[in-house]
Parts: sequence; C-alpha cells; structure tokens
Amino acid sequence: MARILALIISALALIGWSAISHADINPFKKAKSYKFKNNIAWYLKEDSAVKSGTSKDGADTLYYHLNISKDRLRLRLGKNDPSGELEDTRSMGKLAIVDVKLDGKRLDKFQWCLDNQERPDKKLDQGAVVANDACVNAGGGDFIINLDEASRSILMSAQKIDFVVEPFGRPVNLSYTMAGFAGIMSQLDKPKPEPKPVEKKPEPKIVAAKPKPKPKPIPKKVVKMCSAEPPADFAGAIKSISYPCVNTARKAKAEAAIAASVEKEKQKMAAELERIRQEEEAKKKALVNDKREIEWAKKQADMWIKRCSKHWSKGTSPCFCEKYLDQAPEGVTNTCGG
Repeated sequence: MARILALIISALALIGWSAISHADINPFKKAKSYKFKNNIAWYLKEDSAVKSGTSKDGADTLYYHLNISKDRLRLRLGKNDPSGELEDTRSMGKLAIVDVKLDGKRLDKFQWCLDNQERPDKKLDQGAVVANDACVNAGGGDFIINLDEASRSILMSAQKIDFVVEPFGRPVNLSYTMAGFAGIMSQLDKPKPEPKPVEKKPEPKIVAAKPKPKPKPIPKKVVKMCSAEPPADFAGAIKSISYPCVNTARKAKAEAAIAASVEKEKQKMAAELERIRQEEEAKKKALVNDKREIEWAKKQADMWIKRCSKHWSKGTSPCFCEKYLDQAPEGVTNTCGG
C-alpha cells in the first residue's frame, strides 16, 4: 500500500513539474512577423509618402499605416480604417516600441530618444517623456519620430525599414520595403508649375442695332389686384404676392407660395440657432482643451526643470535640458552637441 502511495505521489509531482515547465512557454507570447513587400506600393497623400499593410483578426482587419513626410515619421496601428485618417481605432492597452531599424541597423534618432527619455530604458513605453518631443508614444496606436536632416537622408537611400513593437507585451515585427519611397519624396521637392497665362480674346465689335419702330399702344384693361401677405413675424423677410382678385387659382398659388416661404424661413432660423449652439459648444471644448494643454506644458516644464537643476548645480546642462536652458543659472555650460 505504501509503495502504491509513493508511486501516486511521484506521478503527481511529475505532472506538476510538467505543468510548470509548459507555463514558461506561453504560445500567446510568441513573436509575430509581417512583411509588406514591393507588391504594396508607396503612394503620395497630401505632403506624405504612405505605405499600408494589413492582417486579419477574426472578422476585423488590422492596418499598419506607415506615413513619412519631410519632418516626421508616423507608424499608426489601426483597425478597420483603410484610410489611416482615424485616430485611436485599436485599443491595445500599453504599446511599447522596442526597435526601429534601417537595413538592419538601429536608427540613430531612435537610439537618441531611448537615451534621452525621462527614465532611460531599452524600449520606449507608452506615455514616456522624451526631450524636445523627438519621439512620441502617447497612446492610441500612434508612434512618431520627428526627423532631422540625417534621418531623412538615411531614409531616402534605405532598402527597408523594420519596427519591433509590443502591443500587448508580445513582440510584433513589421517590415516595409522602401522601393519607390525616394521617388515619392522627390516629387514633394519639385516646385509646382506656374499656371499658363490666359490669352485675352479680342473683344467683338458691337454694331448698334437699328431701332425698331414703336408699336402703337394698346389700351390696357384695368384689373383689380389683391395680395397674399406673410404673417407679421415674417413681413421683413417675405414679400407679398399679388394676384388678380377674380382669379381663385392664382390666389391659391400665391397663398401656397407664402406658406412655403414661411416654412423655409422657420427652417433657416432653426438651422441658425443650431449653428450658434454648436459654435458655443465648440468654444467650450476649445477652452477646456487649451486649459489641459497649458496645465500639461507647465507640469512637464516643472518636472524637467526640477531634474535639470541637479545638473545645473554642477555647472553643466545635458541635451534634455536644452529646451529650458534660459532658466538655468549663469555660467552653466550646455553640453549638448546638437
């Protein structure tokens, strides 16, 4: 009996060890990889070059929009939005940016952002504060790098660009080939052609027509006229309509026209009231947003100045303090090389 019990305990221990071992291998944490090759072309959209890849997620379509202009690079992770114009279409919790590579080499600008965030780390977490907003990962599926001249030059000659992102802590590799990108960007640098001057056609000569003989006047019959009047509230906006008093059809038509004009004026008044209401709502929202932006800017400035003061007290100022250098004590040396 004791031997059987020992065998049962050993079997249970093996099962438990196996469960623990397999718990470390989470199939849902495996990296995914998407390659958007030359069959997906770059195209010009306003002042940017755009390339968008997709993948299926059940009944939904996930989009990976890469939008590059002269000044910034934006990767937008969206859902069911082929245009790429909508913000925050894919709820992902916390999006982390692990790497940005051009032809297999990390982009220097991205490395600078990792080194100059408030809490330097191996990746750029959502909400991380980076000096001068050089990189922005504020949430909603958008990641932005504000480009400098060196970054733009490398992009123009690159063969491919790779992103490693973690939407839910699981690595996702996104690879875009760059064929056609440089051609699109060169179009943005071309000056727009000036419109051709319009040739003026010679004005035709006007030949005075011979006056026609005046017809003999026909004596007019005096017809008594009546008028359909608008309500007093609309008298300034709607004109009265005259009709022969003896013509009942013309009377009905005139009264119907007055009624239609009154209804149209009522609709215009209602539309104007709604427009005024919407403008007031928009002003209220704008005031709230302005207040939030001011509070956020002040909070960020206070945070950075507090952090920079530790360096200023030693007589030096690093790159992430350059924006607030005007508030440093006299004699502080700016150690940022650009």
